[in-house]
Amino acid sequence: MRTLIIPAAALLMLAACASPEPAPTVAAPAATSAANPTSAAPTSAAPTSAAAASPPGKLTLALVKQQVEPVFAKDPDCPKGEWVTDPANIDDRYRANVSAFGEYDCHLTDGEAVPHRVAQAIFLTFKDPHALDDYDQNELGMVPSLVDGTTVVVIGAGLKTVDMRQTLRAIEKACECGHVT
Repeated sequence: MRTLIIPAAALLMLAACASPEPAPTVAAPAATSAANPTSAAPTSAAPTSAAAASPPGKLTLALVKQQVEPVFAKDPDCPKGEWVTDPANIDDRYRANVSAFGEYDCHLTDGEAVPHRVAQAIFLTFKDPHALDDYDQNELGMVPSLVDGTTVVVIGAGLKTVDMRQTLRAIEKACECGHVT
């Protein structure tokens, strides 16, 4: 299965056309408010052994994995998952400028990806800041992300129990780096 990074505008259009049938769709970001306390995103981002293995102040794929996997596993649409690091999954336009890549695809069972829940988390490290700026301007739009130097993390929309911004802030706190947009 080849996964492409979907531009923010396309995410919103797909969300508007979402069908209750199991079809590949991506929901629009859920609004976060104090009136919506049902999120299962972590309230504390105390570093664990995987986070301790990462140098403080450095956003790494290992740290993102450690923070994301338990949060996603609590959602009924993502009880299992798999990190894909094959650079072939990166859009051709950005592939040459990416030095590290990982995306988390949700699965119902081992090896059975949920078509509308691929790339629920995306980790990209670009070779230079200009490449990150290009990606940000053309792909992220209004999508919340965590940016640290030339590394960006995006949490996908659509998981009912995952608050995108809260999950990004937990990663930010765990790495003591970057900023959530």
